[in-house]
Amino acid sequence: MPILTEAEKLQICLERDRLLCSSEFARSLTMSKLLRFLVDHKLLEEGTPLTAYAVAVDGLGRDDNFDSQIDSYPRVQIGRLRRMLDHFYLLEKSEHRLFIPYHHYEIMLGPNDGGEDNYPAGVNADVPGGTSMARSADTGSAVRSRLARWQAICRGPVLAILVTALLLAIGTIFYRQTTEAVAATTIAYPAVIVKATEDIIKRSARREADMLQSHLIGALEKFDQVRVFGEDAEPAGPSQYLLESSNINDNDNRVQLRLVDAATREVIWSSSIEMTSGRKPEAELDRAVIEMAAPYGRIAQHELSKHRGDFTVGYPCLLQFHQYMRYRDRKLLEPVLECMDASSRQFPNDSSLMSMMALAKNISEQSNLPNAINGRREDFAVRAAKLDHDSAAAVFSVAQNAFFADDCYKGRSWGERAVNLNPLDSRIMGYLGMYMLACDMPEGEAYSIKALQMDPNVDLTVAATLAMQKLHRGEAKAAQELSARYMENPPGAALGLEISFILSSAMLGQKEDARQAWRLLAERSGFSETAEPSKVLGRWIANPDLVRELAADFKKAELY
Repeated sequence: MPILTEAEKLQICLERDRLLCSSEFARSLTMSKLLRFLVDHKLLEEGTPLTAYAVAVDGLGRDDNFDSQIDSYPRVQIGRLRRMLDHFYLLEKSEHRLFIPYHHYEIMLGPNDGGEDNYPAGVNADVPGGTSMARSADTGSAVRSRLARWQAICRGPVLAILVTALLLAIGTIFYRQTTEAVAATTIAYPAVIVKATEDIIKRSARREADMLQSHLIGALEKFDQVRVFGEDAEPAGPSQYLLESSNINDNDNRVQLRLVDAATREVIWSSSIEMTSGRKPEAELDRAVIEMAAPYGRIAQHELSKHRGDFTVGYPCLLQFHQYMRYRDRKLLEPVLECMDASSRQFPNDSSLMSMMALAKNISEQSNLPNAINGRREDFAVRAAKLDHDSAAAVFSVAQNAFFADDCYKGRSWGERAVNLNPLDSRIMGYLGMYMLACDMPEGEAYSIKALQMDPNVDLTVAATLAMQKLHRGEAKAAQELSARYMENPPGAALGLEISFILSSAMLGQKEDARQAWRLLAERSGFSETAEPSKVLGRWIANPDLVRELAADFKKAELY
């Protein structure tokens, strides 16, 4: 393995610091930790090739009994880091870059010529675990020449150190300016600072506490609309939350989680987790994360209380958009579409926003407001995925676009990939099931059922779709019970719930209950209870085929 020059070592350190200062790495403790480990290993120049086991145990903190033959965790994380590096340098037009050749674990320095597969000459990128580290003759040449000029002037070790420090300082200033410029094109999402467990009494409990913190950080990082930091971080932004944990008994086997507003110290959510030795609390921790960070979770609801009726571009607008999607309040539609359109112009590099823009465009077309959103649905989806191809929301926007274009198999493929990226997002899970059912893919029902099970605040249209599915199978009692459970929300929140309740009640012979629900729906639509069902339903449903199908169902129900 060729020995690194001092100039190359310096450039590697500069690139590492640039990356760690970027917003994408600042929000991912795991990727930052892995990057530091790989760079440190590179600078040591031990000549020992990195293995999956070393990456997992020394770089990512896995247990000593980690088995790389059956667990792909290090390969997955290396792949994720490789993609983050490619994404960073695609936007950052610098002379040099760090990269990880495919089938390798070593990090390398090379020219940044805009390609993802441009490795220095001599790298054997096809050999798994290969250690060929030869570089092209001009790798680092520009850095070496600049440093040589400085060294010709600055003789002596003290001045050499000062020159190195000066270069690092200049580089840091430049990188921070670059980071700030990139940050200006992304939305200021709420920051969650995950603190280590307090009041540990037994040393044996420290391992469980570290696992808890690591699991919480990893699960929270899957959600696009929060930014996650370690306890030593000082994130910028208007909204910050502390996720605190402390032992609540002398045995160190029960931990209290608290989500605290950092500005007011208000506890907005709390839960206790059993941490008994040998027990796996991951499922409980996942439920806690869903309750906190899901699209309608505690953080979103707390933020909405601060932005009630606020359609300012950026995060307040996204809150209003999610609120519209859940309750379908038509009074929100036009101002929501207006602020979403303005947000897309102000934050064109925000992957999460772009993924929602694809959905907003589809909503505008369905609502006969096609010009409310400027741009094409497919362009928003593709842009979201290009900006962050590890984002579940971005990947799912591609799936949604495929479903909207009646390409059900492409939609299913991309949708399942999105679910794999974030299996805790009930919106993605539920909508994938809903779209698959619309494509006559019965396997979609399992996704919708799981979404309801994992998140009580799931989008109401998911519940409505399941209720209608049960009704069409003749399961009137199950359809009625499901509809009634979610109809406690504001009237009109999900038309399908009302329709399912009316038709299932009529099927069960409970005509008066069915008529009462129908009266409320007809009056809200501006019609009398004896109006033709097609007129009432046409007030809310744009698809004429669906209106005709449902009107036929109402005729069979014989409400009047």
